[in-house]
Amino acid sequence: MSHETIVTVILAALVAIAFGLFWWVGTYSDRVFAKRFRSRFPETLSYTANQLGELVTSDLRMKYVFPILFPLDLIVMLALAGAMGAASSHWIGRLYPSFAWLGLLVPAVYLLSDLIEDCLLAWLLLRGDPNEAARSVPKLKAITTIKLVSISAAIALTLISFVGWLFRHALPMAAAS
Repeated sequence: MSHETIVTVILAALVAIAFGLFWWVGTYSDRVFAKRFRSRFPETLSYTANQLGELVTSDLRMKYVFPILFPLDLIVMLALAGAMGAASSHWIGRLYPSFAWLGLLVPAVYLLSDLIEDCLLAWLLLRGDPNEAARSVPKLKAITTIKLVSISAAIALTLISFVGWLFRHALPMAAAS
């Protein structure tokens, strides 16, 4: 196995581990949340100011801040952004070296938006003011929209760069053998 193939296998494994961690934390969080709410709605766009107000005054608010937002969601966002950034930057760099930065930029936008979302949500939960939560819903949903778009873009970029690398490097090497 070539050095390039070994690096690719390691990067692909890191991406798979990051998504496994994402799934595990989501499952854990949903179990905690299901005791009181239908879903972990602050991570989506489908909630009202009243629902957020109910969350910030609920008995679950501190459990949502710790351990769900911090440290679990922080670990997940670092793992996802780090793994996808390293992998897509590496694969893009093998295809178009001058564009390798793009593989880091898109996951970084996701990481920053998810971190801002979690910090704002933690601040609202710690504060416990349903009126402040209601006023913050448009800002929180705008940040969540950026997060969802950027993670979708990071996933697409990672997959496209991997497929591009595969067609440029792995398949010609296999055909030559």
